Amino acid sequence: MQLLLTAVATGALYGAIGIGYVIVHRLTGMVNFAMGDIAVAGAFGAVVASAVMPPFLAILTGAVVGALVSVVMYHLAIHPLRKESLMVQTIVTLGVGIALRSLLQLIFGSGPRQFDPITGGGSINILGGSIPPQSLWLIGIAVVGYIGLALFFDRSLAGKALSAFSVNAYAAGIVGIGLTGMATIAFALSGAIAGGVLAAQTPTSFITAGAGLALGLKGFIAAILGGFDKLGLTLVGGMLVAFVEVAFARFVDAAQAQTVMFALLIVLLIVRPQGLTRKVAADRV
Repeated sequence: MQLLLTAVATGALYGAIGIGYVIVHRLTGMVNFAMGDIAVAGAFGAVVASAVMPPFLAILTGAVVGALVSVVMYHLAIHPLRKESLMVQTIVTLGVGIALRSLLQLIFGSGPRQFDPITGGGSINILGGSIPPQSLWLIGIAVVGYIGLALFFDRSLAGKALSAFSVNAYAAGIVGIGLTGMATIAFALSGAIAGGVLAAQTPTSFITAGAGLALGLKGFIAAILGGFDKLGLTLVGGMLVAFVEVAFARFVDAAQAQTVMFALLIVLLIVRPQGLTRKVAADRV
C-alpha cells in the first residue's frame, strides 16, 4: 500500500508532464523535449511567488509561469522554424531545454528549493500506508487538470478547433483555423499543467534547477504509454512508470532507478511503440 500511494502521487506528476508532451504532439506532430525544464521553470516561479503569496496561489502562479515560458519558447524558437521539418523543430527543443536549465541554474543556483505546503500536519494513514496531505493536493490538481483538458477538447469551440487542426491542418486552415493561434494555446496548456503539478509537488520534495532532464524523460515514457494521443492513458502511464521506479528503488537498488527508466524507454520503443492503446500506428487523415 505504501508503494502504491507513493507511486500514485509521483505518477500524477509524470503523467502531467506526459500530457504536456501529448498536447503539443497532437497539434504539431513534434516532441517538445524541453517539457521537463518548462515544468521546473514553473516550479521555481511558485517558489518565488510563495514569498508573498499563500501556497495555493503560489502553485497557480507556477502554472502561469509554465504556460508563459512554453509560449515564449514557441514564438521565439519554434514558430520561426515552422517551414522546417519536424526533426529540426524537435532538435531545437533540446537546445531550448539545455538553455533554460542553464538559465535557471544561473539565477537560482544548483541547490534545492522548497516552500510551505497548502495543508500542514502529519501524514495521513490509508490501509497501512501513509501519504502527506500535500500529495493529495498534487493528485487532486493533476486529476482536475486532466478533467479540465478533456472537457476543453470535447466541449469548447477552441478545443474542437485544436482537435480539428490536429486531424487535418490543411482543411482546418481553409475554414480559418490558424496554426499560430492554435499552437499558442497548445503550448500554453502544456506548460500550465506541467508547471502547476510540479509546483504542487515542490512542498513535499525539493526541486533543483537540473531536475528537468530526468522529469522530462519520465514524462516522455508516460506519453509513449498513452500512445502520444490519449490524455487519460498518459496519466495512467505516468503512475505505472512511478510504480516501477518506486518498486525498483525499494526492493533492488535506489541508485540504479534512473538506469531502469532508460531501459524501460528503450524496451517500450522496441516492443510497444503504440503504448497502452490498441492502435498500431497513428495516421493523419
